[in-house]
Amino acid sequence: MTTIPAVSCPESFGQIQKVAFQRLQTAAGVVNKFATSGTPAVAQITLKASWTPLLSAADGTKVVVSPYIEAPTSEGGAPRTFGGGNETLGGIETIIGREPTAFSGVIRSVPQAIIKAMKDLQCEAVGDNLGVFLFDENGNIECLKDNAGNYYPIPIRSLFVGDKTHGGLEAPDSNAIQWSFLPNYSDTLTIIAPSDFNPLTDLKPAS
Repeated sequence: MTTIPAVSCPESFGQIQKVAFQRLQTAAGVVNKFATSGTPAVAQITLKASWTPLLSAADGTKVVVSPYIEAPTSEGGAPRTFGGGNETLGGIETIIGREPTAFSGVIRSVPQAIIKAMKDLQCEAVGDNLGVFLFDENGNIECLKDNAGNYYPIPIRSLFVGDKTHGGLEAPDSNAIQWSFLPNYSDTLTIIAPSDFNPLTDLKPAS
């Protein structure tokens, strides 16, 4: 049996307020990551200097930061089952896998030119080559980490950015946003505290 490590410290990510989109791989097939060794521009995920060149990159390493996302909801993937009734022994369903984890949110009071640009990212997700870094209200970063200590964007599928919903007299105008995380996406998830910047306020689109 697999040994379950002892819990040494509680872990909880806060409210997701922004995300950064990045391709999983460049056109040449190079995996995008923040490495534990290499040139200073990409070495440390905790440093603003590592992110700045990615915001202005003109190749497949480019990072795009979203506007603020409100009303974030994440629904953990339910079990996929087979059987029940007379189909399986004792009528007990068999667990055969996990459903994807659905994420949804709302972008409020944003010019539609920005939304139109975000819709272009839907094509990236169709090609199964899009990932996200998540930023919470404290400026923490959530992403994937491998055994070598490298950090990666979380793969997503079925990105959708909706058309404008008019709020009228009682609410601001808004656009829906949603995507799905793959089953088992959180197995190597980790939370990072940046050392010299807050991604919510310091990661600006390249001018």
